[in-house]
Amino acid sequence: MSLKFLVFTDLHHEPQVFPHDAGKFLSAITARAGTENTAFMIQLGDFLHTPENNRSLADVYAESKIETFSAFGNHDNDQESYEYILSMYRLERGYYHFDRGGFRFIVLDPNYSTVEGVLTHYQPRQSRDHNRGELPPEQLEWLGETIYSSEYPCVIFSHQSLERSDGIKNRDDVWKIICGANRRKEKSVIMCVNGHYHCDWCSFMNGVICLDLNSSSYYWTDPENSLYPKEIYERYPIASHCLFYKDPLSAVITISGDTVTVKGAKGEYITPVSRQELMRLDQRRLSDERINTPDISDYYIDLSAKTIERY
Repeated sequence: MSLKFLVFTDLHHEPQVFPHDAGKFLSAITARAGTENTAFMIQLGDFLHTPENNRSLADVYAESKIETFSAFGNHDNDQESYEYILSMYRLERGYYHFDRGGFRFIVLDPNYSTVEGVLTHYQPRQSRDHNRGELPPEQLEWLGETIYSSEYPCVIFSHQSLERSDGIKNRDDVWKIICGANRRKEKSVIMCVNGHYHCDWCSFMNGVICLDLNSSSYYWTDPENSLYPKEIYERYPIASHCLFYKDPLSAVITISGDTVTVKGAKGEYITPVSRQELMRLDQRRLSDERINTPDISDYYIDLSAKTIERY
C-alpha cells in the first residue's frame, strides 16, 4: 500500500501587499505535482487575500489537472464571510474527509473562537485571541466517528498545529481521540500535517508523525528588518516584517507501509540573511532548532521504529 501526494501552505496571494508572484509560484507547485505523479495535492490555508480581486487564483488551483483539496486558514476570511470562502474553495463545510489509495485523509477547521460567549467561526474584522483557534464540540465528535469508522490509516491536515504548544487551543481533546483510536487499533492515525507557522519541523508526538510545514512564500518576523532597498519598503510596507523566499516551497509525501518520506524543497531568501540577524529577527521560534530557513527538509520516517532522519 503506497500513495504519493503534494502539500503546500500559506501562499498568501495579494499583489498589493506581497512582492512574490503567487501565480508563478502556484504554477511551479502544480507542475511539480504533475512531474512527481502525485495522486492529489492539498493546500493548508492562507491561500489568498482580498478575494473580490484575487479569487481567480483559487479557480486556477481548483481546476488543476491533478485533484486538489483545501484546508481553512486563519486569514482566509479576514475580508469575506465563512460561507464565501467555502464557496471559493468549493467546499460544503470547513472540515471533511476523503479516502484515497488505502488511506483516509481528514481535514480539520480549527478556526473558531468565542464571541460574546458563543464559539463561532472566524469572521471578518473579528478579534481572534492570537488566531490559535479551537475545534467546536460537534467537530470533535465528527473527528472521533471519522477515525473510528475508517478501515484505513488516517492522516490529519489542519492549518494550526496539533503538536506545537502554541497550536490549537483544545489540542488535548483531539489527542484523546487520536490516542484512544491508536490504542484500540494500532496506526489508526499515523500522521498530522499543519501550516500556519512558516516553519520546517518534523517530530513524533504520542507515536504520531507531526509535520510542521513551511510557507510557500515567506516568513513573518516581529522585529523589523533592514534587508531590502528603500523602494521595496515604499511599495510593500509589510516587507519590514518579512523574509521573502526566492522560490516556492512544497513537499511531496509518500506513504509506503511503515515508511513515510517527505521530499521537500531547498530554497533561499531573496536577500541573504546572516545567522546572527536571523536569530535577532526570529523571535517567534519555539527553540533554536526551529529557527526559520527558506527550505522544507527531506525526511525519512520509520513508523515502527519511531525514527526520523532529516536531510
